[in-house]
Amino acid sequence: MANASSKKTAAANKQTLTNLRNGFLVVNIVYFLWRIVFYWNTFTKSQFLLYGLSAGLTFMLYRVLVSAGTPTYSADGTLVSSGDDLNAEGLTAYMFDIIYVTWFVHITTAFISNKFWYVYLVIPAYAAYKIVPMAKSFLGGVGGNNNGAKEEDASQGKSKRQVKMEKRANKGGNVKYGR
Repeated sequence: MANASSKKTAAANKQTLTNLRNGFLVVNIVYFLWRIVFYWNTFTKSQFLLYGLSAGLTFMLYRVLVSAGTPTYSADGTLVSSGDDLNAEGLTAYMFDIIYVTWFVHITTAFISNKFWYVYLVIPAYAAYKIVPMAKSFLGGVGGNNNGAKEEDASQGKSKRQVKMEKRANKGGNVKYGR
């Protein structure tokens, strides 16, 4: 027996997947009609390759989201599993971001300019923005923050309360707002 939270998650997932399917269909139909049917003479092999790869990537991510977020019902219609929460942070959110960037690129390259294919560089740039600091802290010294060793040296001979108060003062936690 599913509880109310699972039923809400299942309903939200179902709506999200419906919106994704409709968006996928609309964007690809518009791109196909406008770019391939009406302006075939400007549609090159490289654009065909870019469109095929990006549409394939989007479809693959869509299928991953469908398999993860589809609710499961028993034979009598009761909810067995609500599926993974598609509103969760993490990889799910990144998959949605990639799908939305792809839709933006398809629409803008169809109507405005082929230079919008460069917008795809946002994805690896953001990945590097997230991964580089994590890799630096994992590897240690290479530009990483070695405050842990400094704090241990500074805390020798001080009580826990003194160390805590110093951390709070350094953090800026003693700012008071008056009326």
